Amino acid sequence: MTERKFQLAFVELLKNSIPSHLNLAEELSSRMSMSLDSVYRRLRCETDFSLEETMSISAQFNISITHLLTNESNLVSFRANSLNTETNMFAGYLRVLHEDLTWISHSPEASITYAAEDLPVFYHFFFPELARFKMVYWNKSILNVNQFQGLSVEDVILPATWISEIAKVRESFLNIPSIEIWHEDTLKSTIKQIQFYWAAGYFKERQTILNILQELEGLIEMVKKQAENGLKYNPITKEFSKMSYTLYSCDLMIGNNCVFLKSVNKTATYLGYNSFNFIQTKNDAFNIQVDGWLNNLMSKSDMVSQISERVRNQFFSSMQSNIDRLKTQI
Repeated sequence: MTERKFQLAFVELLKNSIPSHLNLAEELSSRMSMSLDSVYRRLRCETDFSLEETMSISAQFNISITHLLTNESNLVSFRANSLNTETNMFAGYLRVLHEDLTWISHSPEASITYAAEDLPVFYHFFFPELARFKMVYWNKSILNVNQFQGLSVEDVILPATWISEIAKVRESFLNIPSIEIWHEDTLKSTIKQIQFYWAAGYFKERQTILNILQELEGLIEMVKKQAENGLKYNPITKEFSKMSYTLYSCDLMIGNNCVFLKSVNKTATYLGYNSFNFIQTKNDAFNIQVDGWLNNLMSKSDMVSQISERVRNQFFSSMQSNIDRLKTQI
């Protein structure tokens, strides 16, 4: 890539990396302590970004300049969340969820397509007992966070920062149209997690488990309402949003959690790893492949939103039966 093409591509990458309601020049001027005139000269490619400026901007906007190189090869760069055994790191995970949803929601004709090997992460946050269980499980058993070791689920008090962040994630999720592809096994990993914690003695009270299962039923009912009406639904306010919702039932194994954000001029792919974490790329060539894979998956699935009432009822009855079996065991 020539020097000028590189700078043009870098400027375009910057434009696609901030919410459309923000002014790129003003953001750069503020973050880089640079005059607006100097910023505009760089954005018009009349003045080069120095290496130091490029690296600083990339860090502040959380983008990778390797993206500019890999679009023309078989190499793809991903952004990964850095999570460790400190509790404050999980707040950062939640913050990234909110920021990325905000980033795409301010783009024209934005949408989320979610191929759900497991329950989509956003839904847990509408149900407090279920959300607490999942965050305890992720931090205690997956991240091995020190502060969670030796505690039962009931003993854990979630940090206030987590509570405030999940409220933001909920709100952002409701403001974006969604297409979801579920498999009959989408619910099973959560069922197995609850079974494991029950067998391991991580619950003090049987009633705690029953409360979590009741909220899991509420989650399934939330998705069912969305599928019946073709609109997103908030079970807290018991109101439908204006955002469209489409659900597919897929008999093919999905293989991994994949989230595809798309608008008129922006795309991003998120792939699940390490149980619940994700890596993200805005690589155009890769995203075109993912978009094609998702469309192929949908073409081989049954659409159960607003139509196919019989198939929809069978699908959700199967989900409910998995919950009923565990309730009977408990």
